[in-house]
Amino acid sequence: MKTRGFLFILFSLLLLLNGCSTSSSQNPVVAQMAIETIHYELPYNFSIVQTKGSSTYINEKPSYSGIFDLVVQDGKGAETSRKSLNQYFGNIELTIVGPVNLTVNDYNADNLLDIAIGFAAGDGSEEYKYVIFSVGKDGKLFSLPVKGYKENGFVYTAAGSCSIAFTQTGGTGEGKSPSILIGVEKQGGGFEPAKYTWDGKQFKFQQENPFIISQAELIQNGQRCFIKVIQTEYKKPLTPDEPGFSIDGSMYRGRFDLLSQDSAGKVTSRIPLNTYFGNDDLGFGGSYPLVFEDYNTDGNYDFAIGRPVKNSPEFQYLLFSINPEGTVYNLPVVGYKEDGFVYSAGGEARFPLLKDGETGFEVTLSNMAGNGFTQGKYVWNGSEFIFTDSD
Repeated sequence: MKTRGFLFILFSLLLLLNGCSTSSSQNPVVAQMAIETIHYELPYNFSIVQTKGSSTYINEKPSYSGIFDLVVQDGKGAETSRKSLNQYFGNIELTIVGPVNLTVNDYNADNLLDIAIGFAAGDGSEEYKYVIFSVGKDGKLFSLPVKGYKENGFVYTAAGSCSIAFTQTGGTGEGKSPSILIGVEKQGGGFEPAKYTWDGKQFKFQQENPFIISQAELIQNGQRCFIKVIQTEYKKPLTPDEPGFSIDGSMYRGRFDLLSQDSAGKVTSRIPLNTYFGNDDLGFGGSYPLVFEDYNTDGNYDFAIGRPVKNSPEFQYLLFSINPEGTVYNLPVVGYKEDGFVYSAGGEARFPLLKDGETGFEVTLSNMAGNGFTQGKYVWNGSEFIFTDSD
């Protein structure tokens, strides 16, 4: 699952204007985007215009204060709709710091264009609140109904820009209701994961505890247990123009725990995953598949959880095992790059088992020249997996 839309973006244009302090027939355009969809014959142009106010530069960035409208034009330049942003945000003076990238998507899977515009919540929290505007087939703007968290009509999240692309899950083809993944402020600081789910008429706020990213059921020695990856702290997913972005970490980002439970729901093991990855923020591109094998043939099932390696086609995996008591533990791995990790360019957390009497598994790796791939293997010696080149 990935953040997605049904648009073809033709171009995105930022017009950074200054010096206009009063309304006129030529209102400053703070941000503009022209898009075309597969559902419309004509493209639409979205823009935020300043109808009254002032502008300046702060830290070499343009800053606009005053009155703003969200405007929609058809492909011929004719205005089809206009909404006052100030009216939606309490009729107060608003400030927009540029440059602003307008982002358009279809958040409720109704084949209409949606755009989220927001500002700081102004309630003492570090959250932003957003109105989701939609464009009907007649080119008219309207806002999508939202309820369940703080003030109705707004989506709240840990973000910090005028227009953002919400991370999505569910919708067409997935058999689930469309949802927007967000983060809300928690007691003691930081943000915890939550979501707004479309029920056919409105977006409703939902907060699950725990917030499950992936889960699998396992039968071992006749006992049923459940393995779950849960998100305990939310960080805003990176966008393609931000350093460190990876499509494989584009949906969930933050801190995660690995949880095991018995058939009665009792927690038998809990491991903070981030501590194994240098305590860095982790990211997942969607529901993580948990795949079980017995790589060291000790009778306990093993599974891998990984992240992409920067500037490399390889992934860095931790290898875990679960014993009959339901305790999850890390299997030691040595011999290739950083000890403790399995490296593989396969992109899947399942590795082919070795044959011909060897115990372990095979991996595909990037060669030293960086222009191809080679094979390697991790062989179990009774206490740890040791990397060797494949013969």
